[in-house]
Amino acid sequence: MQKLDRDYTIEPTDLRKSVGSAIRPLGGMILFCEEGCAIVSVNFKRRPLRCGNIVLVFPDTLFVVHAVSKKFRVRNLEMSPGLFDETTFSLSSAFFDRVYDDPIFQTSAEQRILLYSWHCHNDYYMHVLVGKPVRMMIRNQIQNLFMAIEALTMPEIPAKNIKSISIVRQQFNRFCRLLVEHCYSQHDVKFYADKLCITPYYLSKITFKTLGISPKELIDRQIVMEMKRLLVSTDLSAKEIADRFHFDSTSYMGRYFRRHTGMTPTEFRE
Repeated sequence: MQKLDRDYTIEPTDLRKSVGSAIRPLGGMILFCEEGCAIVSVNFKRRPLRCGNIVLVFPDTLFVVHAVSKKFRVRNLEMSPGLFDETTFSLSSAFFDRVYDDPIFQTSAEQRILLYSWHCHNDYYMHVLVGKPVRMMIRNQIQNLFMAIEALTMPEIPAKNIKSISIVRQQFNRFCRLLVEHCYSQHDVKFYADKLCITPYYLSKITFKTLGISPKELIDRQIVMEMKRLLVSTDLSAKEIADRFHFDSTSYMGRYFRRHTGMTPTEFRE
């Protein structure tokens, strides 16, 4: 995903150019399905995407578009990492877990009317108003939307220190962004810990608190997901994929893939 020229972009798209590819924003992305339908995968779980659905694509989500209908159209709001952190700092860890498991949300007819008003406000801020207040108003709009979705979809969360949870989650999201950027060439925990200016031990505490698994498991998961994507959506040979991930040999890549999936790259592709 390319770096945004500013903190946010809002534009209509049919996602046809993304068919067969993974969408991994460095910050966050909100997709509003306005017309038609599509078949997508969320962390390799295939799902339909229908008119009226909202999709929250967070840094730790692998979102792949497989097919779109003739009249399919979404409105795409993409955020920079900084704006994403600002708009999600008050959300609970449980909500992030909910989004990771299933980021597609249904909306009622009444909620779609409210979303239309939400879009109209954003369009007005972007095209009529100018200056610094516009960013603040867009930020507040996004934050209010996140909080509304959380309130509607999550059971009541016991009182807890939300700030400490949010700091851990923000560090985890930064780790996920680094994984997206560097997983092809960097496979060691120490590299990511150094980038975050923390120790490997502290990074382990962050990932265990967030998802209950180690940083190395997340690195391996990211690598395997990207390998699966290349095997499914490209004609790259096993050697070319091994070279992309800086594996010493094709045979080593095959053993690595089999250890994590139970099958060889060739078997998975077939």
